[in-house]
Amino acid sequence: MAPSDPSFDEIISKIQAATDITAVTKTLAPYLNNLNDPVFAAQPNGQVDPLDALDPATHSFAYLYFLVHRCKASHGFDHALLAKVWAFVTTCDGEQVRLASHKAMSFAEALVKVATETQQPIIAIKPLAVFIQRLQASPGQLTMIHPLLAKTCLLAQSVKDILPILDNDISDVKPQQTHINYKDFLLYHYYGGMIYAFLKKFERAVEFFKLAVSAPAEVASAIQIEAHKKYVLTSLLQYGRVLPLPKYIASAVQRTIKVQCVAYADFATAYEKKSNSAIRTELEKAKPIFVRDKNFGLAKQCMEALHRRNIQDLTRTYLTLSIENITSLIGLGSEPDGARRVEGIIVRMIESGVIFATISHEHAGGMVSFLDDPNQHNNTITMDMINAQIQKATAITAKLSAMDQAISSMPAYFNKQGSHGPEHSGYPMDESDYSMHMGYDNYVDEASSSSHKKQRTESDSGKRGRRSR
Repeated sequence: MAPSDPSFDEIISKIQAATDITAVTKTLAPYLNNLNDPVFAAQPNGQVDPLDALDPATHSFAYLYFLVHRCKASHGFDHALLAKVWAFVTTCDGEQVRLASHKAMSFAEALVKVATETQQPIIAIKPLAVFIQRLQASPGQLTMIHPLLAKTCLLAQSVKDILPILDNDISDVKPQQTHINYKDFLLYHYYGGMIYAFLKKFERAVEFFKLAVSAPAEVASAIQIEAHKKYVLTSLLQYGRVLPLPKYIASAVQRTIKVQCVAYADFATAYEKKSNSAIRTELEKAKPIFVRDKNFGLAKQCMEALHRRNIQDLTRTYLTLSIENITSLIGLGSEPDGARRVEGIIVRMIESGVIFATISHEHAGGMVSFLDDPNQHNNTITMDMINAQIQKATAITAKLSAMDQAISSMPAYFNKQGSHGPEHSGYPMDESDYSMHMGYDNYVDEASSSSHKKQRTESDSGKRGRRSR
């Protein structure tokens, strides 16, 4: 501490005197902001540690100032620091912490930095997830920490703790209160879509990528372009076609997509024809681009999704087919292990409720009998479900409209600095964003490989699932 700095006793006394949010706002905040950083970073000799003298629940605003510097100075986690971090994130007063949102972000970044440097990014995930929930004014509020948590979950390949946050649709975007920026919004939905794609929750992945692509823009962002590439592939996986983007998507984004995503558009066109040969040709043609973009793992998953859709189409025409015939009809007849693969696909479709069918091995190679869906969908449960979905869609429409206005008010969302065309689009990915994007394909491939290892090769003839009409 410099000679002109107040003593630790004076600082602690000043902090403890701020007993309500008004005092914190009008008195304590200006006081702490005028102190030099070394005051918060120094360890008092022979005196009580400020973090021990302060209550993280009562003195959350000041506690955060000291904790930020303690984390920044740390070269690893010890039990004492982890205990203080955990005590803070689980008990802090959200209203006080929101007054110091930039300090909150510095704390989150310092926490991730220490965890990453010790090659244990997973350590930062649970505290960040809890901290976000304390920091939010409402469950649907976006904070600056959301994209950092999502990125850390991808780095650690641990997504369990972020799912409750991701599952709450963003409905509150207030940059004046949270100090989020346009890039925060884009990256959160881009990383969130990647997480859902890894979990094979493709419907949610499509929604997240769509929110990133359709965000208001005067200049297309590199994040939006990468999100659109994954939007195309996850849309094919979920729906068998690329869903139309909203009509309000920015014309600058549309133009850039047409230039930079030609391979994805061609692959989607071939895919929608449901022709194995056409898709394989297009996949081989686009492979260098998919590999470069680290999207080849998703593209390969599209092939099995196509086989599932072709099998679904057969249920509308046939009552019984041999596995050998199905293998031939969906274009896998020339592959040595085609029949085994097809049986595995059918088993998974039955187990997941995509089709209703039974498999019998009384005949050589196995016979598949397709059954009708016993649920006639004419009961009150179905009607209640439809009404609930209509109400949800209405609420989402209203939220999207409000969110669109909020995003448009973000400072410099339309920033054109350094923008001279698609290759210099606004808000490019920085080095850390890009490295995460580049590592994603291995992540998807590992997940897909793990899923195939669990594949059952023998079926239970009594297994049944819902037949999709």
